[in-house]
Amino acid sequence: MRLLASTVAVLAAGALTLAPQSPPAPPERYVVPGDRAFPTGVAHDPGSGHFYVGSAEDGTIQRGHVDEPRTEVWSPDGTDGRSFTSALALDGAGHLYVNGGPTSTLRVYDPDDATLLATLKGKPGGFVNDVAPVSGKVAYVTDSFKPVIYRVARSGDRWTMRPWLDVRAAGIDWVDGEHNLNGIISVGRHLLAVQSNTGQLWRIDPASREVVEVDLGDELLRNGDGLAWRDGRLYVSQGNLFDAPGAEARVAVVALDADLASGRVVDGLTPPEGLQHPSAIALTGGEEPRLLVVNSQFDRWSAGLPPRTLPFTIASLRLPEEGADD
Repeated sequence: MRLLASTVAVLAAGALTLAPQSPPAPPERYVVPGDRAFPTGVAHDPGSGHFYVGSAEDGTIQRGHVDEPRTEVWSPDGTDGRSFTSALALDGAGHLYVNGGPTSTLRVYDPDDATLLATLKGKPGGFVNDVAPVSGKVAYVTDSFKPVIYRVARSGDRWTMRPWLDVRAAGIDWVDGEHNLNGIISVGRHLLAVQSNTGQLWRIDPASREVVEVDLGDELLRNGDGLAWRDGRLYVSQGNLFDAPGAEARVAVVALDADLASGRVVDGLTPPEGLQHPSAIALTGGEEPRLLVVNSQFDRWSAGLPPRTLPFTIASLRLPEEGADD
């Protein structure tokens, strides 16, 4: 009987050892090294789990992985003439777009080996801000300082970026000298773009160039920056570049109707420690995607001030359950 009991105990211990282990939870935040990193855009590759983040300070591009707590330099400052980055994005063909903000430049890279594929120029004096890839051959780009949306096109190895939409003529409420159009994203057959200074959200039809203001009721998305989309919800990062009274640093969750012409803000996401002027955002892949939110502290950089807090980080937020606030 003692032998039988011992055998059962050994088998039970073995069963416990062999039981499938739950995968470790991803980090709640990722550290971006550097006392003046001032991270900006972020792009996530669902195939590899890697993400890329730029820098307003010097154009460095760092790369991280959703399972690792820190990023590492992927392309050093000054490479290919980069001195500033704004938004980053990956298209379906694996091209990495790197916008250059006040340098009015967009660069396209091969993320496999950091090869520069194209350098494209916008209007002088512009701020080439965000980019919305539609396919491996077409993307649309906002300019926050010039009333234009650019269209990027690829034919073989040849890339072009040309003015595509006259923003003023299209009816968008442009204000000279302010940060106007910022985040842009492709959703179905439309584009959505947020206007930082006014808080308006615009629906744009690439086929007809028709522009419609999205009806958000009494809500505005002031200081709107990066955009992400999943299952009928638009995620909009909102910083506070000019320290407006009462402005909250958060990610607004907007439930949009099927035609994208109307919707309402149903939630606002912030981690327990808060957000430090969130800029770009990106959704990770998998069954339980998370939202990467860059704590850019761009308000401090713009004012010529040191960072409010170190280290620089990218927050990793859980998505609210669907219907929880509808």
